Amino acid sequence: MRTAPARSRPATAEQPEALIKEARRRQRRRYAAAGAAVVAVLGSAAGVAAGLHGPDSHLPSPHSGAGSPAAAGHAAGAPAPIPHSLGTTVLMWPAGSGACCGPVAIDNLSTGRLAQSQEPAISVGDYQPLLTRVGRWLVYVGDGATAIRDDLSGNPRVLGPTRFFAPSAIPGHVWLFRARHGPQGPIQAWQVPVAGGAPSPPVTLPAGAHLLRGTDAGLLLQIPHGLALWNPGRKPRLLPYSPQGGISDGFDATARLVAYGTGCTSQATAPSASYEPNAGYYACTKLRIIDVVTGQLTSFAAPPGTAGWVPNGFNLVSAISPAGQTVAAYAALRPQGQGRVRLYLMRITSPSTRAIPVPSSAAHLFARTAWSANGTWLLYQGPAGHLWADQVTSGAIRASSTPCCQYTVLAAVPSSSS
Repeated sequence: MRTAPARSRPATAEQPEALIKEARRRQRRRYAAAGAAVVAVLGSAAGVAAGLHGPDSHLPSPHSGAGSPAAAGHAAGAPAPIPHSLGTTVLMWPAGSGACCGPVAIDNLSTGRLAQSQEPAISVGDYQPLLTRVGRWLVYVGDGATAIRDDLSGNPRVLGPTRFFAPSAIPGHVWLFRARHGPQGPIQAWQVPVAGGAPSPPVTLPAGAHLLRGTDAGLLLQIPHGLALWNPGRKPRLLPYSPQGGISDGFDATARLVAYGTGCTSQATAPSASYEPNAGYYACTKLRIIDVVTGQLTSFAAPPGTAGWVPNGFNLVSAISPAGQTVAAYAALRPQGQGRVRLYLMRITSPSTRAIPVPSSAAHLFARTAWSANGTWLLYQGPAGHLWADQVTSGAIRASSTPCCQYTVLAAVPSSSS
């Protein structure tokens, strides 16, 4: 169930799924290099913080520091700095140079302070997810499935003897799962309360099924025929237009909404591409969002002039807003061989199925997004690879000088102004 790194190779019709999985495994090497940019910012001043609660790094605010790219751009008419009122701290991993691992970079948008922390100590591997937020806790792949408070206070606690977990529809809980008899055996899953308490009785998933998350209509599974909802004792129910490559075709899922691509084809960047040559990815003609409670299906065609929606896979990116009203997704730009994408917003609850481009959001493949702690701002990669924010209700755009978004993990949690 855990895979080893492999050499890259161009896309072929015979091995699209292997290519996508391989591209995902390479993210840790690619994002480690991006993380070195944050380390360089942190290291440019004395007294870099050792953790979220360690000494102040004494860095000038990344949102208003003299000479910073954001400050220079603002003078030329670029957006104003990201406001402290977002009440959000952004966690980015890995924040270090090298092939893997490294600490977590922490950007407190309420104070403008950058820091590093050795917690959460995320393990390297082809896991989905590597980290997820459960209430005021972070659950991540550590020494088993591990939890720590989202302000990184206190000691981590191991939830169970497996590194495989999935979000639950029950607040404060998470699903743990593992194969019963080796990698090819049936998968057994059980729920645990993150803050402590007795686990639920285990259930055995249907043969060949992989657990993606819990929903208000049953467990979301990837089965050999596609994406399905399942309740123990019943047959799995396939989602409409369900793709057989459902894990890789996924955009995001919540307890009520599932966003996935259809009409997806495997693509690859050109051998001569300036960024990640021969990198595999999917491009999808439709992005579909289903309400698993009502059965309502909303579909968004790829924006005109683009080559298709680009999914990052379930449990790897925050695309659906916390209120479930908006979804953010990248679409591939032409020529496809250059591996460039642009971010779009779509109103799930609106009668319009038009995708709205996010200003200055062109980026390389596999860029991450996150929603602010209150769910009103979309955090994304802006020009020069810096963190930008879009207030979706007003269209206001703000900017930061913090390098961001080309990471394996990008997560937003509440922060205080202290």
